[in-house]
Amino acid sequence: MLTRIQLPVLTLCLSWCIYQTLPSIAVKEREEKLEEKLDVHIVSFHHVPELESKLAQFNTVFWDARDSESLRKLIGDGKIASGLSVLEIGTGTGIISLCCLRHGAARVVATDINPRAVANAKYNAERLGLDAHLDVRRVAAGRPGAYSVIGDGEKFDLIISNPPWEDAVPRKVSEFAFYDTEFQLLDSILCELDRHLTGEGRALLVYGCVTAIDQLVERAGKYELKVTQLDDRDLTVLPELFLPGMLLEVRR
Repeated sequence: MLTRIQLPVLTLCLSWCIYQTLPSIAVKEREEKLEEKLDVHIVSFHHVPELESKLAQFNTVFWDARDSESLRKLIGDGKIASGLSVLEIGTGTGIISLCCLRHGAARVVATDINPRAVANAKYNAERLGLDAHLDVRRVAAGRPGAYSVIGDGEKFDLIISNPPWEDAVPRKVSEFAFYDTEFQLLDSILCELDRHLTGEGRALLVYGCVTAIDQLVERAGKYELKVTQLDDRDLTVLPELFLPGMLLEVRR
């Protein structure tokens, strides 16, 4: 039986636990309501040679398959994801994650800040029968870091991304696909890369912008990371913006 002193203490503890839980419950409820109210529709279907079925593109979700041609070729022909755990940062329609799964990846975690992109990637995964090994996570707009929805202990053999390339401020969620304010997302990818890679793991980034690649090389050096250009083109003679995007490997 509780004493007259223990009862108020227990009540206070229970109240504190409930208080601490309320914010997470409220966030979850807001996210569920957002998903329920989300106006999504298919604007187009696209085909890429690495997948047997066309991919749907939802409204506000970025699409330009030329950006990731070299990466997809490496995934398809080189089997670089076979048997590996993969994290894709900024999945969009899910094109790269689904290529990884189709060509042997053991599991893939894909993230995006655009809720329509999250819905889009899930939809395409189900259509292609690849949803069993794909975990799509939505990044909150208030916490747009590269690993904000990745657990402290989560590690991957391969981290891939076709990041936004322009230094500008996104005014709406769809613009996060193009704009990376002061290259903060790039910096967040690099600064915690070692923490989320397995021992022999590596990152593969695709950029079609000279300034963004210069930023990658400069910031990688700050974190004692090595950048290798997996592309025969001479960056010094390319225009500021170019396609297909250039594939770059980042390692410890």
